[in-house]
Amino acid sequence: MSSWTRHWLILQLLLPVLLQAHLHTEGKQPSEGGEESAGYWHRQAQEQLRERLARTRDYASDSRRARNVVILLGDGLSVTTMTAARILKGQRQGRRGEDSRLAVEEFPFAGLCKTYCVDEQTPDSACTATAYLGGVKTLSGTVGQSVSGEPVESLLQWAQKMGKATGVVTTTRLTDASPAGAYAHVAKRAEELEIARQLVEEEPGRNFEVILGGGLGKFSMERRDDKDLLAIWREQNPDGCFARNMAELRNCSNAAGKLLGIFGDNHMPYHMAAYKDQPRLKEMAVAAIEKLAKRDQETGEDHGFVVFIEGGRIDHGHHETRVGYALDEMLEFDAAVETVLKMTDPKETLVVVTADHSHTLSMAGYSRRGTPIMGMDEQQQRDVDGVPYSTLNYAIGKWQSLDKDGKRESPGKTLGPTSYTPSYIHGRKGAHSGEDVAVFAIGPQAHLFGGVMEQNLLPHLMGYAACLGDGVTFCNQNHVPG
Repeated sequence: MSSWTRHWLILQLLLPVLLQAHLHTEGKQPSEGGEESAGYWHRQAQEQLRERLARTRDYASDSRRARNVVILLGDGLSVTTMTAARILKGQRQGRRGEDSRLAVEEFPFAGLCKTYCVDEQTPDSACTATAYLGGVKTLSGTVGQSVSGEPVESLLQWAQKMGKATGVVTTTRLTDASPAGAYAHVAKRAEELEIARQLVEEEPGRNFEVILGGGLGKFSMERRDDKDLLAIWREQNPDGCFARNMAELRNCSNAAGKLLGIFGDNHMPYHMAAYKDQPRLKEMAVAAIEKLAKRDQETGEDHGFVVFIEGGRIDHGHHETRVGYALDEMLEFDAAVETVLKMTDPKETLVVVTADHSHTLSMAGYSRRGTPIMGMDEQQQRDVDGVPYSTLNYAIGKWQSLDKDGKRESPGKTLGPTSYTPSYIHGRKGAHSGEDVAVFAIGPQAHLFGGVMEQNLLPHLMGYAACLGDGVTFCNQNHVPG
């Protein structure tokens, strides 16, 4: 073989490598395992199929009762928020992001919930909390009672009647609408001083083993009835432990009694603006589950626990139309979900992840893959006048990116993790939206959470799986479908 022929053959072998290197030097990332080929996607889909078969195999004839139930609630967690947060998660790791994965993507079952209130198409966090924790749809702004004023027992109260340990964890005020749905009964969610009183003095709140969140003012300095609810809690729980920061929360880990942690006078600060010793949501989740699990160990019983854990400030980021805050709070929530999965056994713990309502965040335009999710693709995202627009926008919000003549201008100079995100309609703040929200489930009887359902079905499904409440449960004689 001649020297020229050998060189020609070597060049043919190297040509694909050289072409790939050329693409990379042109600023494009190399394809990940051959994305250009049909075979890559067939292999990827088959791998996903095998994963799904493996993780759903135990549910083909599920005969397990849920000893524990963990409800994780992302307030305002729309499907668009999840998609954008997934991309941001990957981009923070130095990748393009679209193929990143959130913790809920490991769950074997998913469905959709209808979120409307009795009186409104687009709900608030009060009527929805009454639905997904109490099993009853009610009026907007109402917590823990029906339209006619009947008190509604929550899933956590059902759990206490069966001897289970219970707790509430949130990044909002403990008296905000979502956590209040676990224990309070008020016609108007704004009655937060009364909600705080009910948490400390009435059932089921006074029986909670764990209470972690913000809103110290509602328990002491803001009160007009001269009650010091913190002093009352301490009097009721002489062996209890009270924490104001992460160091004190750690110190409470070995305490024998109940746990109360309040980490801010108002809502807990956003993770991006938190003080150094503020616990993260996943750290509060760890403290709560360890405390709740410890009760059975100390008593020698086998009751289990039910806990509500809320990433509440996703919603607040959206209301401010600062998508950077909302997405970062979503990733904090994602970390909490991942932590809960590591701490619990799906053979005995039912974990349900959902949202109360959606938000008007949209993800639109034909940005190229890998475009920073909080930015824009100026070449491909332009309106009819040639003005660039961002990938993420709100239908309603504070800022519209207008010039001094009131015409829309490119938001490029002002886009950032803590800046306002453009909106189409000028409003005082961002607004909820009324489309369905996702629900994910893993653990005993998780297969029941598939399909489209009314939001008030959720606690009944959890009650069925854990044998709680007065309805049909897995443990009673009607648990086998006829």
